[in-house]
Amino acid sequence: MNPYTAVGAIITGVVFLQGGMGLLSALLPLRMQEAGFSTSEIGIMSAGFATGFFLGCFYAPRLIQRIGHIRAFACFATVLSTLTLALAIDTDLALWTSARIFSGICFAGLLTISDSWISGETKASVRGRVMSVYMICYKTAQALGPLVFTFSAISGNWHFMLVSALFSLSLLPVALREGGNPTPPMKARMNLKKVYQTTPLAVVGCMCLGMTNSPMNNLIALYGMEIGLEISGAVMLSAALQIGALALQWPMGWASDKRDRRKVMIFGMIMMALSSAIIAFMPAMSLWAYVILVGILGGFAMSIYPIILSHAGDYATPKQMVPLCATLMLAFSVGMALGPITGSFAMDVLGPAGLFIHTILFCLVFVSFALYRMHKRDSVPVDAHVAFVNMPASSTAISQLDPRARAKSKTRKGA
Repeated sequence: MNPYTAVGAIITGVVFLQGGMGLLSALLPLRMQEAGFSTSEIGIMSAGFATGFFLGCFYAPRLIQRIGHIRAFACFATVLSTLTLALAIDTDLALWTSARIFSGICFAGLLTISDSWISGETKASVRGRVMSVYMICYKTAQALGPLVFTFSAISGNWHFMLVSALFSLSLLPVALREGGNPTPPMKARMNLKKVYQTTPLAVVGCMCLGMTNSPMNNLIALYGMEIGLEISGAVMLSAALQIGALALQWPMGWASDKRDRRKVMIFGMIMMALSSAIIAFMPAMSLWAYVILVGILGGFAMSIYPIILSHAGDYATPKQMVPLCATLMLAFSVGMALGPITGSFAMDVLGPAGLFIHTILFCLVFVSFALYRMHKRDSVPVDAHVAFVNMPASSTAISQLDPRARAKSKTRKGA
């Protein structure tokens, strides 16, 4: 069977899911702001989803192993669709936070299914190309979702109905697919202490990225509204984050294969801090200036995670790649859960610019630690690099897609 045909159903399902999730992630903070909630309360709601996602990374694989990919996908998608409709009942912090926690669990389960499905149905010889198609579809749908608001108001409940419909439609290609269940996902992880001993920068980097990327994804539209942009302009900032990621993922990955990955990551973090500083401290700019700067910020922010995985792979054996990547994903999830709370608090204390000052802070933490690690350990020679693979931060099962896990390489010891 054609490798793209084999996974076409699940990729189509993910397109519906990501389109709905992109729309919902932009809608909720704006609706809460309209209802009079503080930025910190909006951050708590946003952190609920990340907390649920973290829990889902632990518990979703168990359900998938027990009842199979297709039935588990149906369960998670149905509950996610129902929870979305529950958001239309009332704009209540406890209700929305609870719904987002369970939504996060479901979404982690759905992405675990999609990631492990593609891994199980794709041969290693074409996995990189299939992964590229998956990433393009994944990011494009995520970017297009918020653009619904460029021609509609945020009031009313039809947005929740649209998102619920998209989640329900994700079931169709999966249910109509011929064939049985793919191979169940692996649950094995490396001990976090062991991962830190192998590659400290990867652990610290994943946590710092979670702390910056999660509040940026959840609160950027809210930032736009607080500085006086129209709703259409605010959601364009959300889309710009993802479009920037599509533009810079491969150039950054290519550069990391040609030179010390740590220098490439430091460069990316410095560019994140620089673009954040311009947005935070410059006088009011035009909408397109904000869109371009946010696109640059998002491009670097979203491209560093797969470089971190490649850096970790330089110090791991092929046999260690799957459990190592799964553990790093959980480290990233910790930052995802905490970031919206600290980021929204920074906005409450420092004003809208606090979101970007928060980003600058964690960029500086990463750069400082990376420079320290460069002083403590020499870089891996470029000719000993494992190949860069564009891996999204979606679920712990994504590590099974990594072609490096089956590559032949010498065992290297790192610290």
